[in-house]
Amino acid sequence: MGPSLIEKPAIYVQGDGTYWLAHVPVLRGCIASGTTRDQAIANARRAFRAYRELLDARGVSIEHWKDLDPDAFVVRDLPPDRVVPEDVGPLEEHELRDFLHQFEASRAALLSLVRDIAPEEIERKPTAEMWSVREALEHVMLTEASLLSRLEKWPADPYNSLQAVHRLVFQRFTIMEPADTALDHVVLGRRWTTRKVMRRMLEHEYEHLVHVKEIVAALGSKAQGD
Repeated sequence: MGPSLIEKPAIYVQGDGTYWLAHVPVLRGCIASGTTRDQAIANARRAFRAYRELLDARGVSIEHWKDLDPDAFVVRDLPPDRVVPEDVGPLEEHELRDFLHQFEASRAALLSLVRDIAPEEIERKPTAEMWSVREALEHVMLTEASLLSRLEKWPADPYNSLQAVHRLVFQRFTIMEPADTALDHVVLGRRWTTRKVMRRMLEHEYEHLVHVKEIVAALGSKAQGD
């Protein structure tokens, strides 16, 4: 079954005050929150069942998890380095495939929630405290790009994540239709056009080209000073 499935599945809890998170790594991706430690744990037990049902409904095999009872899971504090035993060790080939199947199922479930929302509703915040749909989706997108970078062992490899994000941009503009190039709309209160997006991408990259050049020069000066 691989190292992610241990003999005694556990719920790992972190937090304080009125915000707690409970992770269930035996089913990678399963997480819940609560305003108290106990509430987060109870929500995590429910989340395990709900996530398992989601995967099953999306055609992902739940063979590894179908006989597990979340009410029997032990509870532990999340380690200080936030790495649980299930996070450690090389993956078997089938575990990589399982991850990709889960990732596809999760994305399909997310898109099914928002696919039919009216354009004007994408931007609207239901309450002053809640995000809009766009803010939530952008957070998912940006966080995944950030997490992807955590795989890198710079500079021992060819900056694969940096290049992967570059390829995403390149692909998006490669498949752009003529109508897309005429884009002119307001996103989160700011006006955006295709030309502006292109300009800001290049400006931002050049700005940080200069920035990184300064950092590299400073590193060289410090090395010489040492």
